[in-house]
Amino acid sequence: MKVEKIDHVHAYVEDLEKAIEVFTPLLGQDFYPIFDAAEFGARVALHPLHIEFIQPTDPNGIAAKALGDWKEGDICISLKVPDIEEATKEMESKGIKRLAMMEIGKLKEAAFDSAKTFGVMIELCEYPGDDITLASLG
Repeated sequence: MKVEKIDHVHAYVEDLEKAIEVFTPLLGQDFYPIFDAAEFGARVALHPLHIEFIQPTDPNGIAAKALGDWKEGDICISLKVPDIEEATKEMESKGIKRLAMMEIGKLKEAAFDSAKTFGVMIELCEYPGDDITLASLG
């Protein structure tokens, strides 16, 4: 599978504000403003170093379903790929179960079960250009 880069790392948290309070001084930079991601059933905090904290808000939403049996702080590595359809087929051919596929604006993402990846969830993302911005999600 061709991977262009590690796009970001995210972790699920129960209290977004507390996570920001702890990690802002550790990382030495402020997080961007928190935003609601209703499509995922979550609130999200992004950091300039490509770290993302996600707080599920809907027990039936994609974020909560992706969390599954995970505990707070477990991580997901998001990999930017040039062709998400092809990369998804390759992941599935290795027996790694796809949990969700979503599309928001120019961003496409696919999340995979962590059972065969040592407890680390892998997410694939595809978008044009070098970096996704909140403006390009609309």
